[in-house]
Amino acid sequence: MIEVGNIVTLENQQEYLLLETLEKNGKKYIYAVRVLEDETPTDEFLIFESIRSNEDDYMKVVSDKALYDELIEDFKDIVADKVVDGILDDDDEEEAA
Repeated sequence: MIEVGNIVTLENQQEYLLLETLEKNGKKYIYAVRVLEDETPTDEFLIFESIRSNEDDYMKVVSDKALYDELIEDFKDIVADKVVDGILDDDDEEEAA
């Protein structure tokens, strides 16, 4: 299932942790980081478009550079808003306890 926090395996066997989603122009996009077998995040990030077909969800890499650049700014805004609202800070404090 395509849900934030899940790890999905692509056809090339690479695994991605889904970090954030957003909807834009009627389409759903997912920001993800590639993870190693032990679930350690790498420095490789991708944005996927979520596609629903026959009750199944699929992910397609956003390859259009202009769209990718626009979406990355939107994702930055989402994360910045969460930091300002304290949503991300609460998780950090719980991990430190």
